[in-house]
Amino acid sequence: MTDRDLYRETFSHLHASGDTVTEVLNMANHTANHKRPGRRAMTALIAAACVLALSVTAYAISEHTGFFEQVFGDSGVQSRDAYETVADDTKPDSGMVTVPAYERVSVDPETAEDLIGAQVKDVNKSFTLDGVTFTAESMVIDENGIGALTYTVSDPDGFPDMSGASGEVFPPIMEMDEEEGYYGDNGVPMMTVYNDDGEERYLFPHTYLDSAASTDTELHLTSYFWDHWDVEPGDELRLTLKKFTYNYDEPLEIIGDDGQPEGTEPSIEETEEHLTFTVEDLVPAVTFTAEDGHTASVSPLGVVLDDWYDALHGLRLDYADGTEYVVRGDDVDNTQFGALCNPGSFGVYGEEIEEDTDGDGKVDTITYGEPDPELCKGMWRTMEAFNRLVEPENVTAVHTTGGADSHGDSHPDRTFTK
Repeated sequence: MTDRDLYRETFSHLHASGDTVTEVLNMANHTANHKRPGRRAMTALIAAACVLALSVTAYAISEHTGFFEQVFGDSGVQSRDAYETVADDTKPDSGMVTVPAYERVSVDPETAEDLIGAQVKDVNKSFTLDGVTFTAESMVIDENGIGALTYTVSDPDGFPDMSGASGEVFPPIMEMDEEEGYYGDNGVPMMTVYNDDGEERYLFPHTYLDSAASTDTELHLTSYFWDHWDVEPGDELRLTLKKFTYNYDEPLEIIGDDGQPEGTEPSIEETEEHLTFTVEDLVPAVTFTAEDGHTASVSPLGVVLDDWYDALHGLRLDYADGTEYVVRGDDVDNTQFGALCNPGSFGVYGEEIEEDTDGDGKVDTITYGEPDPELCKGMWRTMEAFNRLVEPENVTAVHTTGGADSHGDSHPDRTFTK
């Protein structure tokens, strides 16, 4: 079983915002006069110095403007109203489903800089594979492991037309034939994180295209992700793309469970390119608590609820100025992604134990030990990544609308306060 298979068994994704239904594969001249300047000239020099100072200040404020606008703004990722569509476009009789409304809002660069600018890491590293260049630009992660990475993918030969792309996309970045492929999402690099112990874990990113900034030969993308162990300063984040090619001239022998040959299969030749960078500062979160003791950890990037909410019907933030942010509600989904973390699902990440219970020499029973206690911090957790920047200090309450989950357990409505 691969790492991704284990991940999928452990984490049930509530939803992925964006149009996933269509899955679009889709400054003063100088003189030589050294006389002491007169009053008027001195005034002009002072004014020029003031302008320069203001310019420097403005630059400091807007140092990460491009990053903030791409990750949280409303220029590159489009908003949409809720609409009805066929549940399965390959089956006209599969019924209709509602694609929820999704609203992006503008971001104030000065506010964003004050809020998370110190934690934004400028990566600026690249690798090239098959003529396609991947450049990681900037990244931010909060203490709950929710993060966003911006990067570009450039190809002088151009990309398939993605002019209609909006929301979460699965771009066909790398062309391939039946005899080759890529480990990643259609050639989009896999994101993994390594800790001090050398352990690697997959981050499973949700990728969004900035349609306003992208061109025929350069795509601007943002991957929103979450780390189920909670990333820590010093961890190493890696972007990897592996190309594989089937080699039929050097086949591999297939050995069955009984130890006997069962035929051959082509061997696989791999080519890998990757880049790494170290996680530094994390964006802090604020804890809100409900009357029953359950908590909601809110950062500018998202919220983590310490409960199993696969039946979470509503999530709303109330602000001190009387406004609100409906994160999820009836036909509304204002998140970048939502995910569930179950520390004991199928017992995965525990030790796999194979047994031959009937003595015939074949493995007929597989059991699992206890999962890593650090997985999901040892508790059921729900993660929601915001589609706008939130100022936790301005949030007065977090409201959730519960219901019955997939196990039949009921979850009450809750209000979390500081």
